Amino acid sequence: MIPNLSSCCSINTFNNNSVTLAGAKDIKIISGCFEPNNNLIKVSLIQVVNETVPILRRDAIHSLPNLVDIILEKDYITDIEPGAFYNLTKLYLLKIKFNNIRTIREGIFNGLTLTELCLTDNNIEIINPNAFDDMPKLSILFLNENKVAVLNFENNLITTVPYRGLRNVKGEHTVDNVKVGTNVQLNGNKIRKIEDGAFEGLETLGWLFLHKNEIEEISEESLGTLRSVEWIRLDNNNLKCVPGKLVKISPKVIYYLYSNPLSRSLITNLVSDLKNSYLMGPYNKKYDEFQNFKDTTGPTKNEFSKSDTRFVISDPKNLII
Repeated sequence: MIPNLSSCCSINTFNNNSVTLAGAKDIKIISGCFEPNNNLIKVSLIQVVNETVPILRRDAIHSLPNLVDIILEKDYITDIEPGAFYNLTKLYLLKIKFNNIRTIREGIFNGLTLTELCLTDNNIEIINPNAFDDMPKLSILFLNENKVAVLNFENNLITTVPYRGLRNVKGEHTVDNVKVGTNVQLNGNKIRKIEDGAFEGLETLGWLFLHKNEIEEISEESLGTLRSVEWIRLDNNNLKCVPGKLVKISPKVIYYLYSNPLSRSLITNLVSDLKNSYLMGPYNKKYDEFQNFKDTTGPTKNEFSKSDTRFVISDPKNLII
């Protein structure tokens, strides 16, 4: 039995921490980092639970050719340095749960070939726009029970919003004791299909941006349990019709349907229904104003000030967030 394994790291991440390993069962305690040596070369699972590991330093876990799963749970982790994980060619799952991470920086996960990333139950507020670039196999991402204000997936290669694809998104959260809707940005992708029940499990959102895609249809069933969205954009798609429920959920959407092959009669009916509903309020504008509506420069400075987090995933094939 090897009760304690010390490795030669420039800065230690682990300090006499208990560990469960598959492929090196004799090792029970580790100091330093996980790196390739005769004792660790066959390791396929690393599990560190209920330990104290405040910072995952550069080189924390790297270059292990057989490593498939990493689980770091309830370890009081507050920060992850860029370069903490790299050269892990068989890595499938990385689970970092029930810790106290606030920021996800660029360089932490970039280049990893993992499929599933779980960051549940942290205190994540800020995610760098490039934090998930160059992750070609990433398809399952868990971010529930955090404080992320904006999920930004714009300008990637997403083709479908699947059934319950946003099931782990919290529709609103509290910032400085004020409830703020979560913003989901899926614009600038290749989305053609929004499956029935895509938004099932969500009741409210701040922004839902779906413009500049290839969407041909949105069914009432696809909206699922959604009942209120502050701002929906669907301009620059291939929509031929939209359900009346969409306007009830977000009246402002009628001004963001341009550059779609919608019939004039449909648009007239949508505007008429809106004017005749209790939701008319500030959106009761003339039909001609809607017809002549031009794209704006985007959200105002004040709108952005509510939350300045940006979140990007590159090339997910079956995105579940």
